[in-house]
Amino acid sequence: MVPSGQEADNQPLHVAISEQLKAKIESGKYEPGERLPSEFDLGEAFGVSRTTVRKAIANLIQQGLVTTQQGKGIFVTEQHKITFSMSNPLMTFDAALRQQGYQGRVQSLRFQRVKASPEISHRLQLSTRGAEVYWQEKIIYADESPIALDMVYYPETIGKSLSAQLQAGFTYSTLLANGIDLNAAKVTLESIPATYELSEYLAVPLGMPLLVFNYVAYQGNHQPIVCGKTLSRSDWTCYNAEINLD
Repeated sequence: MVPSGQEADNQPLHVAISEQLKAKIESGKYEPGERLPSEFDLGEAFGVSRTTVRKAIANLIQQGLVTTQQGKGIFVTEQHKITFSMSNPLMTFDAALRQQGYQGRVQSLRFQRVKASPEISHRLQLSTRGAEVYWQEKIIYADESPIALDMVYYPETIGKSLSAQLQAGFTYSTLLANGIDLNAAKVTLESIPATYELSEYLAVPLGMPLLVFNYVAYQGNHQPIVCGKTLSRSDWTCYNAEINLD
């Protein structure tokens, strides 16, 4: 049954349905590998059209909760988080995805030259007051699920010369492929709730915790090459570190 009252007024119908199905998956009512009711049966159960059901299922697919198999139906996926290393932050994002069985890709949302803020100037050690940098925002996908939003700043020379490549690929991989060997980084990890814009980009509920990986990466003699932050879905990703006290 579709929720009624204020909750229904605040959500599109397909979102309300997908949230109900998500709750059943997370509670174990639908177990990993189990087939969900057919589109027809879900439409009957919720009293909605198959078009609305398809939109609700598409939401679940984006969140990595279900997959569809042609001619067989909709199945609950096995849930396990993608792990990224805090001990080796220079390991490329796409390499980590590939090691864990996912096809990684990016979607560049914006790539533009902007005046560096005092904070960005400090992080990139820019000596010229009012220097310009290139700012990029891109969504990172694991298979077809959006798992992170990368917000990156490049010095003007790098952003200008590698513009096309940076918009098409992962940051670290692109830099390494062009002879920019990153050998050190400073990183911090925090958490923020998803804003409306972030919830749209990453297909998550408003207010859902996101992991924020802040970084500055260096080349050679501690020269900053790139800085930014990666906002990743806490239901899809985690960060680990190995600590040796010997």
